Amino acid sequence: MGNIIKKIILLIEQQFQQLNEEDGKNLNSIIQSFVESYAKHKDSMNLDEWLSFEIEKNIEGISKEEAKEISDEIIESLKSSEENKKSLKKAVKQGRSKESWFASKIKNHTSNMSTQQTVEYLQELDDQITIANDFLNKTIITKAGTISQNSNLDGFIAEQYHAQTFNLNAEVCGSPFRAEVLEPDGHGYAKNSVDIVIKNGKGHIVRKYQSKYYKDAESATKAFNQGDYRGQKRLVADGQEELVKNASNVIESPDGVKSNSLSKEDAIKMRDEAQKDGKISDLNWNEYKTKDIAMNLGKQTGYAALQGAVIGAGLDVAQKLKNKEEIKPNEVVEVALKSGADFGLKAAVAGALKVAVEKGIVRAIPKGTPVAIISNIAYVGIENTKIAIKVASGNMTVKEGLEEAEMTTVSVVAGLAGTAAGTVGLTKAGIAVGAKIGIVLGPAGIALGGFVGATIGYMAGAKVGEAAVQGARKIRGSAFEKIKSIASEVSSKIKNSNFMRNLSVLFS
Repeated sequence: MGNIIKKIILLIEQQFQQLNEEDGKNLNSIIQSFVESYAKHKDSMNLDEWLSFEIEKNIEGISKEEAKEISDEIIESLKSSEENKKSLKKAVKQGRSKESWFASKIKNHTSNMSTQQTVEYLQELDDQITIANDFLNKTIITKAGTISQNSNLDGFIAEQYHAQTFNLNAEVCGSPFRAEVLEPDGHGYAKNSVDIVIKNGKGHIVRKYQSKYYKDAESATKAFNQGDYRGQKRLVADGQEELVKNASNVIESPDGVKSNSLSKEDAIKMRDEAQKDGKISDLNWNEYKTKDIAMNLGKQTGYAALQGAVIGAGLDVAQKLKNKEEIKPNEVVEVALKSGADFGLKAAVAGALKVAVEKGIVRAIPKGTPVAIISNIAYVGIENTKIAIKVASGNMTVKEGLEEAEMTTVSVVAGLAGTAAGTVGLTKAGIAVGAKIGIVLGPAGIALGGFVGATIGYMAGAKVGEAAVQGARKIRGSAFEKIKSIASEVSSKIKNSNFMRNLSVLFS
């Protein structure tokens, strides 16, 4: 297990865009300049007025209107993230899960969007449904191309229905398990043969099912008793599961994914529609609630926080700069981090990052990248630093720190979802607004967030900075252990590159 984890972490770090010392030094200079200017003017200028002025001064060729637009976007984005974080913490305190809160946010954000915009992320799911429909059609259509008139057709339809709805649900949940109906090899179904199997990600059969879709429980029980079905689980029509011993109305994988239940009446209805009208009822991914998809997105966002937590490159660069006395303390930063009144500090850092991106100092992020993305990198970096300081001081346990860090990431992604909902299709410098949500969660965002967090920590004083780094490393260890418990799932997501691709495709 240890070797697997090491390979996972190595793979993450290989994909990680390293921030070298020279870039860090240049970025640090801009951050310090912005923070010092903010400290100097915070009592004499409104935040939006000061930020607009500083951005105009530092980005060559930019107009007052453009600088104000950037300033407004930074402030609005940070407000959204803070409101989302408060909302999520309140929901969790009331007993809701992070995923449930995230799902409700996604649903709200996408309520007025077109189907295409809302569910481009579901392209893979759509592919799975095409496969499901192909299987259903294969079951119903004879070799001659006509509708089968077999009186037992409803039973065959039921088998395919269970297998394919299971596969759709597995796709939604990110499960590696897949179901398959075992078909005859041209010589008819053998006595006591298995009807449905569930296979793991390696193609090995983990469960076998015998399906008996009879008119009532008594008939189904009699059919089971007449055969030798040892090693096979019993599948019956919905409503009969409590009346047939050891039976279920769904098929289920070891990780809890289930098929949809189907009554005998509905199976007959599907059969009759096919036989009488030539109509085949296709499965429709619209039946799969946006909430279910969003729940899985929330879960994957949590994985992003875990994976990001084990990366320490940004911290390391900041620490090296500190050792060379490149980071100057600032009393305003110390007060902001300790009091929690850090909105202005976040705005200053976000403005500095925007300038650094436009000047080409942060090469991992293209010029013209949406302001909301840059603002949220600053937000995550500073929030995680505050968490790390609390962990190092003992005011928060490592477990609580990791949970808090996950909530920060989930709330930020939910906020970016809202940004995407209002701006899909708009572009600036070739970067689709709201399309690169993966930047915040991916290598570039992790690098900058870690660097920004540690840099701000050191600007609060050497002791605070060291506490931030120490706490971050404790959280990193906890994340590492948590990843161990889901090693196979994380490994699969990294291997298939579905994790980050799904998040970015949703808003592209």
